[in-house]
Amino acid sequence: MIGNPIHPDTEMGPLTSKMHLERVLNFLNICDKEGNKILTGGKQPADPALQKGCYLQPTVVEAKPGDTVFREEVFGPFVSVTRFKNETEAIALANDTEYGLGSGLWTNNLQRAHRVSDAIDAGMVWVNSYKRVHPGSPFGGVGKSGFGRDLGIESLNEYTDPKAIWINYDANIPPFYPRP
Repeated sequence: MIGNPIHPDTEMGPLTSKMHLERVLNFLNICDKEGNKILTGGKQPADPALQKGCYLQPTVVEAKPGDTVFREEVFGPFVSVTRFKNETEAIALANDTEYGLGSGLWTNNLQRAHRVSDAIDAGMVWVNSYKRVHPGSPFGGVGKSGFGRDLGIESLNEYTDPKAIWINYDANIPPFYPRP
C-alpha cells in the first residue's frame, strides 16, 4: 500500500522531493518516446490524500538493452525488466553498464546463485530478495555508483590512509634481499 510512512500498513512512502519525483516522471516520458511497455504502475496515485505528496505507483517497464531505463539508475519505485536467453547473456547484460550499486537475481538453484552473484560486477547482489541491508555488511557500489563503502568493517577503510614505511637505519642491504 502506498501512503504515509508513519502508518504501519504503508509499504511504500513518497519519493524524497518534488525534484526527485519529476526526475522519475521524466524517465516515464523517455519510456514513452523509446516505445517501452509499462507493465504496471507509471502514474501518481489517484488517492486525493496523496496528491500533495511526491508519490508514484510502483512501476515495472519492459526495456531493451539499449533503452535509457535499462542503462540508467532511476532511483524510484521503478524497475526495468529485460528478456535474456541464458545465464551467460544475463550476466553480460547485467555488467553492460557504467553503474554497479546493487543487483538482484531470483533462482531456486543455489549453485547458480553463487556463480551469477560472483560474476555480476556490483557492490551488492541480493538473491531472492532486494535491498535487505545489515549494518555488519558493506554497502556501496562499483563504477559510477562506486563512492566508498558504508557499514561493515570495510567502512573503516574510508576513514584511514594506510601507509607502509620501511626504514633501513644502517644503510646496509638487509640479508633477506637476494645479492647479485
